[in-house]
Order: sequence, then C-alpha cells, then structure tokens
Amino acid sequence: MELMQDARRAVLELRYNGKDVTLDIAKSLTDFQYNDAASGSLDDLTVSLEDRERNWQGPWAPIEGDRLTASIRTVNWGKPGEIKKLPLGSFEVDSIDFNGPPDTISIKAVSLPITSEIRMQRSSRSWEKTNLKTVAAQVAKRANLKLIYEAQDNPSYERLEQSEMSDLGFLLDTATQEGIAIKVSGGNLVLFDEMEYEQKPAIATIVRGEANVTGYSFALNTAYAAFRACTVAYTPSQGKESLKATYTPEGAPKGGPVLKINEQVDSQADALRLARKKLRERNKEGGKGTLTLMGDMRMATGLTINIKGWQRFDGKYIIESARHSIGSSGYTTSLEIRKVLGW
Repeated sequence: MELMQDARRAVLELRYNGKDVTLDIAKSLTDFQYNDAASGSLDDLTVSLEDRERNWQGPWAPIEGDRLTASIRTVNWGKPGEIKKLPLGSFEVDSIDFNGPPDTISIKAVSLPITSEIRMQRSSRSWEKTNLKTVAAQVAKRANLKLIYEAQDNPSYERLEQSEMSDLGFLLDTATQEGIAIKVSGGNLVLFDEMEYEQKPAIATIVRGEANVTGYSFALNTAYAAFRACTVAYTPSQGKESLKATYTPEGAPKGGPVLKINEQVDSQADALRLARKKLRERNKEGGKGTLTLMGDMRMATGLTINIKGWQRFDGKYIIESARHSIGSSGYTTSLEIRKVLGW
C-alpha cells in the first residue's frame, strides 16, 4: 500500500504580506494558476479558494496592493525521493472576485501593480542621441526594477518622441519595432532578442504518445509566412542620398511577394537590420501550437523545445507563454509555442 508521504504531489507555497499561509489555505485551495506571460503582457497568478467559513470576506479580506510570494514544490514528481521547487516571484493583488453559493473567492495578482507610474501614467518626453538600453534603464529605475538586457543589438536614435503614452507602453512599442521582446518578472525588467533565444539549445524533446503529454494543437497559417524577402527604403529630406536594402533569408523560395517598408533609417546597415527584423515579425506567426503537459518546472517563456512525432509539425519551437496550474487535475503545465524561423 502506497503511503501518503510516498505519493507524487505538488504543493503551492504562499506568503501573504510576508506571512507564510501555506498550511492555512491547503484545505480551501481549489485552483491555482501562474502565467509566465508572453512579451508585452504581465506575469500573473490567481489563487481560488472555497470560503465556507467566510474568513476571506472578513478578517483575511484581501485588498489591492497586498503582496503575494509564491512557489510550487513537488515531491516524488519525477522519481521517488525527489523534491523540487519552482520560485514564481512576488506579485501585487490586482483584483478580487467573490461568488456563491457556495462561497468562493479568487485573488489575482500581477508582477507590476496598476499603481506603478510606468504602467498607467501617461507622459510626454523626448530623448536626444540615445539608445534602447539607456531608455530601458531609465524606465526600470522609475519603477524600482532591475534591468536585464539580453540582446546583442542596442539600437541608437538621433531623437525619440514619447507622446501621451505610459513609459512601459512606449518602451514596448520601441523595442518591438527592433525585434526585441519585453517582460516584467520577478522584480526585473527584461529585454531579450527572440532571434537569439531561438538559437539556444532546446531544453527538452516532447514526444507524441508519451505519458507526460495530455493535450496538443497545431496550426499553420501561410498568410504569415508568404513573404520571401523584405525591402526597406527611405529617402531623407534636403536631397540626401536614398537608402535601400533587401534582406532575403537563406533557403527562401524564389517565388513569392516581397514585404516593402518605408521607414526612417540612418544608414545602409540600419536598413538591412530593419528589413530582417520586419520580415521576422511578419513571418514568425506562421507556425503555432499549444501543449498541455503533466506539470513540468523546466518550461518557461523564451526557452526552446523540440517537438517529435507529429510529422508535419515536428521541429524546434520557442515557448511564448507557460501556465503552471494546480487544481482538480493535479499539477499541469500549458504552453503556447511558435515554430522558430532559423534565421
């Protein structure tokens, strides 16, 4: 007979405003979800509890701004005797939903509170002779975040204009145009080049038919992969020489349309770099998928995995978002994935 201490299990460890409430919520927890979000979205977590004793409506009632720090701990998950922990970071309560009967409450918290100046406050400012990393560092400092800049490119600008936008929204728009992704996670403002991340070794191979795969879907959209090349052209004012560059990835088909972009660039090299970024942004959406797995702590946004056994859909994919859940189905991990371009 299997003893309880020998059973495979996953436990939510939770601190609420600094107090360890893991044991307090163990019997009332009905569902937990942590979303390691895609670029441009905030990481979040949701704790759902039954509240027959009405504690969460009375003495424990949460308010916006309360802090939650969470981890997932697994016991005997991969093999007997194995204990692992996945720290999820610190979050601030953003919304509370109460329903009944029976009484239940869901507490949602996000990695960057709505009160953060860089998230909500609209501002207008300009930068002269600056670069993306410098702008990101200033935004991070205003939000008391640590900047992690993981991109070889650091695009420079003669002038940048922010007009009635939040700092985070402006930074997101600017970085996205450069093919650089943004996340706010674990007290960090992270900027990373997806193209560089795609080239890193896969952390795992997911094989069809194995026990850890409980659901999947794949889709191809040729409309997003139709362009074989991209041409960037810009004619400066005051009679200066026009700039034009075309990027064609290795192995591109001979036929097919060319994506044409008319946007300001400062040099031929900038035009070629922009052509590559714009073609990637357009073509990368061509191959998408989802996977539902038995809980897997290794899975995180920005990492790559190999897919095997789905034939036409086999290949290397990058994880665009990862959701870790504990509920009636146990501990599960759901992924949104995109096929890497390879260039």
